[in-house]
Amino acid sequence: MKSFTRLSLTLMCGLIISSAANAGCGEMQSQCIVFEHGETTPVSCSISVCANTTEFDTYWTLSNGSEISHHINASKTTIKVNGQTGFALPSAILQDKLSCYSAPGMSSIYCAKDVLL
Repeated sequence: MKSFTRLSLTLMCGLIISSAANAGCGEMQSQCIVFEHGETTPVSCSISVCANTTEFDTYWTLSNGSEISHHINASKTTIKVNGQTGFALPSAILQDKLSCYSAPGMSSIYCAKDVLL
């Protein structure tokens, strides 16, 4: 029974350590671009990215108050732009390594350059 308890504790420790070793977060300050009403406006922003072996999350906070979140896991992808269900613009139509988001009915498109998303 004593060896079973040691084995259980060893396995639990191994699972805790291995899951922590396969996850991480990072944050960067960037210059985002807002396309709105035919105008292009640079806006400072903070972009946070967290990922593990099964999930990926990114959060953008723009200095103009706008917020974007993008969550990916094995079963679904969820994008929110200022609290509304949003979408990522296809990279095939973008240039300069931009990552861009918007939402149906919104007149704004939010982009950041050189962000792996």
